[in-house]
Amino acid sequence: MKHVGKLEYYLLALIAITLFNTFLGEQFASTTLVTILIALTVTYKGFMVIDHFMELKGANKNLRFLMKLYFTIFPSLIILSAFY
Repeated sequence: MKHVGKLEYYLLALIAITLFNTFLGEQFASTTLVTILIALTVTYKGFMVIDHFMELKGANKNLRFLMKLYFTIFPSLIILSAFY
């Protein structure tokens, strides 16, 4: 039997968060609240992918900063667009 490592747990967490987002989109009528929650989880998932799957924890600080900036700015724009 194969040993389950950290990456498998992170992958399961990403799948669980995706299923949670799907549940939110299907069940709740408040589009603004759902949009904010999904944008926040997209940010968190992006940070997880950057650190654990792209292995940028030990990479160039500028590259890691730009990737984190990407996953901060675009969900923020999505949240901002929910109010217009």
